[in-house]
Amino acid sequence: MRQTIFGLASLIGCLLLVMLFSTNGNAQFRAGVQGVITDNGGGVVPGATVTLVNKETNQTQTAQSGDEGFYRFSALPPGIYSISVEKEGFKKSVVDEVKVDAEATKGQDIKLDAGVISEVVTIEADAATLQTEDGSIRKTVTNEEIKRLPQVGRD
Repeated sequence: MRQTIFGLASLIGCLLLVMLFSTNGNAQFRAGVQGVITDNGGGVVPGATVTLVNKETNQTQTAQSGDEGFYRFSALPPGIYSISVEKEGFKKSVVDEVKVDAEATKGQDIKLDAGVISEVVTIEADAATLQTEDGSIRKTVTNEEIKRLPQVGRD
């Protein structure tokens, strides 16, 4: 009798643990893009409309820059993005080929030129930029590096 009750309690406890941890197992993206929108003189541009487009899936997100010209997109899947910024009295600015790595926040400051709205300024993002958003060191490990790792029984 005691074994049956103990077995049933163990089964219920295991099921509760599985249910608890399964809710945390959902795929969550923690990558992001953030930056400051400025004009030619270095002043911030509040209220600019920032549009982020995933080049691989064509999904679009829109945000407004805050009082300090700051914008942020979070919970992004890794990939290549395009950022466009529009504000009345400024030329539209587009930054193409912004690479967002997994679990990293990409800093992309954008400068708007004053002028006619019909003009568009396109900026090509640099392939290798200095990571200034956080102090973490990230690197993709290649197959060759894994093969060179020491293992028991291998010279």
